[in-house]
Amino acid sequence: MKTQTAALPSRLPIGVIKRSPTNPRKRFPEAEHLELTASVEKHDVLQPLLVRPWPNVPGDYELVAGERRHRAAEAAGKADVPVLIKDLTDDEVLHIQIIENLQRKDVHPLEEADGYKALVDRGHTVEQIANEVSQTRTYVAQRLKLTALIEPARKLFFDGKLNAGTALIVARLPEDLQQKAAKEITAEDWTGTAMSAKRASEHVQKIYMLRLDQAPFKPSDAELVPAAGACGPCPKRTGNQTDLFDDVKSKEICTDPGCFEKKRAAAVALKRAEAEATGRTVIAGKEAKQVKPNPYGQMTGGWVNLDDHCSDDPKYRTYRQIIGAKAVKEAALFEDPHNNKLVDVMQRSDLKKVLADKGVQARSTSSSNGGEAAANAKKKAADAYRGELFRQVRAKQGIKGLSDFEMKMVALTFYRRLWSENQKRITKLYEWGVKGLTEAEFAKKLDEIERNDPEVLAQLVMDIALIDESVSATYSSRGPDLLEATARARGIDPAAIKKQLDAAAKEKAKPKPKAAPAKKAQVKIPAEKIPAVKKPPVAKPVAPAPVKGVPAKKVAAKKVPRKSAAKPKTSPARLELSPAAAWPFPTTVGP
Repeated sequence: MKTQTAALPSRLPIGVIKRSPTNPRKRFPEAEHLELTASVEKHDVLQPLLVRPWPNVPGDYELVAGERRHRAAEAAGKADVPVLIKDLTDDEVLHIQIIENLQRKDVHPLEEADGYKALVDRGHTVEQIANEVSQTRTYVAQRLKLTALIEPARKLFFDGKLNAGTALIVARLPEDLQQKAAKEITAEDWTGTAMSAKRASEHVQKIYMLRLDQAPFKPSDAELVPAAGACGPCPKRTGNQTDLFDDVKSKEICTDPGCFEKKRAAAVALKRAEAEATGRTVIAGKEAKQVKPNPYGQMTGGWVNLDDHCSDDPKYRTYRQIIGAKAVKEAALFEDPHNNKLVDVMQRSDLKKVLADKGVQARSTSSSNGGEAAANAKKKAADAYRGELFRQVRAKQGIKGLSDFEMKMVALTFYRRLWSENQKRITKLYEWGVKGLTEAEFAKKLDEIERNDPEVLAQLVMDIALIDESVSATYSSRGPDLLEATARARGIDPAAIKKQLDAAAKEKAKPKPKAAPAKKAQVKIPAEKIPAVKKPPVAKPVAPAPVKGVPAKKVAAKKVPRKSAAKPKTSPARLELSPAAAWPFPTTVGP
């Protein structure tokens, strides 16, 4: 409809102009409002407001564009304002409001997103909107996704704790996970900053996204959870929304952990039922926890995971590959209590027989106790080798290169990445106690070392770097590669140490010679003819030679304590904050 402009007034009373409910702009900074109000008081409203007759309300007008000027005019007490009146459709009003917002530099991404959402609700496609606002399809799609943010996350976004990049990462998650993820992303680290978009993306992918190509169920099975359907066409699969997940490399990623868990549980229940129906033993619940009490430890009770590699096989195949599918079907089914995965398992004694039929002599599976004893002995030998290697590497420590401050940063970075057991080993090694220290406590120790004996910092960094390899892990067959490399670099021969320790172990394992049998008849020797046994003389302390002209003093014998390895002095300390310091923790200084 064309507007009849001849009889239209150039100014309207401010009271007949009503604010538009579709205007995406909802936030008006107070400082800018006061500044504009002062300008309107002095110069009036210089640019006309765009309005249209309010549908079905004679005499009223809808404010299409210029709400900031309208608010400023109200605050300045203006009776009327200049206007430009046009007959516009609802779609035309939305277009004008959105385009005007895009032309302003201070438009918030969420306000822009709400505007696009209003257009979508009226039937506009993403491609149409992209053309109308001169943006790419990806840009518009990502803005639209921001409207999926729950209210707490929207508040964090408006408050500036989330930016457009991190807010999108949160918005892609299901609503029940958004608040937790937003809290993690906006939490400040020791530098006082929240996660960047890159770090947030890596964090969310690691914690909240799951690989479909490694799922314990068939992603193509649409009947496993009928309400969810197959994973292939699901919009929560990253490959189906490349505009939203351009930072995720794989297309086979599920972004809904809740749905993934439902399918996993359904698959486990189905497989368990099938196993029980065929007479297979199923180990689950409390029994499963007894078999595997530690998530990273080995199974107990003589059970063997058929997906483990057979060390007695020249080809180093898995037990599953050796014994074949038919034998696997007769194995027991173990439900791992730590990750709920189903695993085919078999008793060592039964497995030994099956392996023998396949031509593999399984010495390590001869018996549960024997196998465990052999494994313990092997670990003990490996620990002895690694420990001695670690000791000799430490003895060759040199210092050069990094400053004391940089060494503290490296030490703290390494320490925070250690497992709790290795943190305890470090604290015991330096006689700081038997429990692992918190980061703040460890930082305090670093300050003490820097103040009392800076050269120990280099030693500490190397200790932290190599402490993990000083003990063999039961859950990994990896050797002490870094420890051996460091040893060779410092002129230590790892092979010689191992040979020496193996020889000592063999010597110790040799059976002791039996005592000679006592003679029946013994010749008695008269007591007076038995020579007295002389006790070894006790060394007396030798006094130092007297200095000429100075009378000698009697010096009592005194034990000299053995010197222990160099370690930082510990003295009473107090905390003193240093705002200018780059060190992330308060610097400790002496009293």
